[in-house]
Amino acid sequence: MTFPQHSPPPRRVSPGGRSWARWIVVAAGLAVLVVSLIAAVGPYRQTTEFREMMACERSGGGCFGAEGGTIADRRTYTTTETTTHTDADGRTRTSTRTITHHEITWQRADGTRQARDVDARFYAKAEEGRPATLRLWRGEVVGVEVAGGAAWFPPEVKGSLAYWLYLAFIGLGVLLWGLLPVRWDGVLMLAYRAFCWTAMGFLPVHMAADALAGNLGTGLALTAEIVGCLLIAAITGTMLVRSLTRRRP
Repeated sequence: MTFPQHSPPPRRVSPGGRSWARWIVVAAGLAVLVVSLIAAVGPYRQTTEFREMMACERSGGGCFGAEGGTIADRRTYTTTETTTHTDADGRTRTSTRTITHHEITWQRADGTRQARDVDARFYAKAEEGRPATLRLWRGEVVGVEVAGGAAWFPPEVKGSLAYWLYLAFIGLGVLLWGLLPVRWDGVLMLAYRAFCWTAMGFLPVHMAADALAGNLGTGLALTAEIVGCLLIAAITGTMLVRSLTRRRP
């Protein structure tokens, strides 16, 4: 005589288990956000101090330290930039353009050298072997003056500020992911949404750091930078929202 065998019912993940995992994500995102913002306080203060010094320099001059130097070398080089456009019909078009860079290398009184890109007009004045006046802020060269022309550079602390702000933005994304009722769609969808979020915030964060350092462009250059920033943020933001609101089959 045989008895029917009943398989045990499938195991379900309790709502409490899901809630517990979700709060771990929330805590991790909040920790990254808070730690990054605290770490950004010092670079923020120094960056805004540099911006005030730049405003002082533009109004009267002589606000930065000065040191004699020499233009040790200069060169031009090119890079290629490839852009992919997708129209409303789904057709993809790729365009490539070549960008020419102008680089100068200066030598300080102690023999150390440093190279930076400059615009074409200043490059024409910065001939090799020509004496230069190096403008200093906290011991760092932030400007070079040659033959009546000047080139200014953001301080290294601006990069630190952008790094911590970007990390805070990532922490905010993790925090929102834990708080919002997002279904688990697998590792690939998680990676896709992470890419959209990080790409959406990259240019705005760096533009914010440039603005705090007083290093934003002007005129058409600034307009193009803002338009490009808004366009990329809009595209990646739309991709992210669609991935969150799509219906599962």
